[in-house]
Amino acid sequence: MMVCDDKRSEDEKYEVYLAERAKLIQLQAEETHKFDKAILTLAGGAFGFSLAFIKEFVPYVRAGTYFWLLAAWICFGLSLLSTMISFLTSQRACRTQIEIMEKDFFDDKKPDILKNKPARWTSGLNISSVAFFIVGVSLLIVFVAVNVPH
Repeated sequence: MMVCDDKRSEDEKYEVYLAERAKLIQLQAEETHKFDKAILTLAGGAFGFSLAFIKEFVPYVRAGTYFWLLAAWICFGLSLLSTMISFLTSQRACRTQIEIMEKDFFDDKKPDILKNKPARWTSGLNISSVAFFIVGVSLLIVFVAVNVPH
């Protein structure tokens, strides 16, 4: 992390700040990529696993319990969809942030408030993808618990 020595000039402190900020932005981008990859892998894998697992270990499904399985699959699908849409909103958030920075730096008539709505959308989509995945896993567990022979 950034360490500021009082003996450094303001320019030197600013250079240290910029270097540290660049590292943190790169780390954030890498972690976001890992997160998206993990959600896509887990939600997609949950679909395949549930099909194979249920076929093998749940030979007879009790009447009225298909709802749990269908709801789980819908949640996995929504998790995947949320993640995929977040790719698009993330790209738009980057373009918007560039526009904000350009207005802030070059425009004498700066807007009072510079907001990056696509960045908020991306954050919301990422949260929803995790939530849908967790609900999907929970619903799948309920389905299996009700239908696995004791």
